[in-house]
Amino acid sequence: MIIILLVFGGFYHTYFSVFFEPKATIIHVHFGLMTAWVVMLIVQPFLIKYKKKAWHRRVGKVSYVLVPLLLISAFLMTKHGYFVYMDLIAKEAVKGIPKYTQEELLHLSAKYQALPMFYLFWLGLFYTLAILNRKSTYVHARYMLAAALTVLGPTIDRIWFMVVGISIFPFGIPVETFAFVLIIILLTYLLWLDNKAGRNTKTLEICLVIYSISQGLYFIAQDMVWWEQFMTLIMGAESL
Repeated sequence: MIIILLVFGGFYHTYFSVFFEPKATIIHVHFGLMTAWVVMLIVQPFLIKYKKKAWHRRVGKVSYVLVPLLLISAFLMTKHGYFVYMDLIAKEAVKGIPKYTQEELLHLSAKYQALPMFYLFWLGLFYTLAILNRKSTYVHARYMLAAALTVLGPTIDRIWFMVVGISIFPFGIPVETFAFVLIIILLTYLLWLDNKAGRNTKTLEICLVIYSISQGLYFIAQDMVWWEQFMTLIMGAESL
């Protein structure tokens, strides 16, 4: 439930405080779907805790529609941000800031949107694994936890940047590293608890490996040519 406070703190400056200012419709749509997702993440464990399994299954079936819509909206938000960032760089060039070539614009925009694309991948992957294992409560719950952790990045990163005013840590460490490390710490701690209690730790080990490897890939991929080409293709920017 701490997520509620994190979401409010992270999105206060960029959404709540400017709610009535003109903005792209997709922003409101995405935030509405994300809110429904967070509410579901909070409600579902309580339904299990109070033995309301029938309601848990009913609410879970709603996610079959909600999460695909959320993933679509997240992709459209990423696409929106991709072109907004590209336009921003172009406008800065007019003000005397060094002008970028078309290739450099595509590279910078692709790099800028790497983070939301990775969180989109994690949410889709862990949610899918959770649904495929829905008949195994133990496995299902842990994959859903891994999917829920994707909320941390977009919120905590914004708190560092918008509230604290930090965009990069000492020694050039990217601010998104904090959320990455926090996710690894949480998964490691829960894995330790499961191991201590004599439970099977395979599911959390899989989650930990996926997050660790793909987090490392994030830092490598964003500067690679193939990532720029991939983003240019799916964003429909190849015709620019």
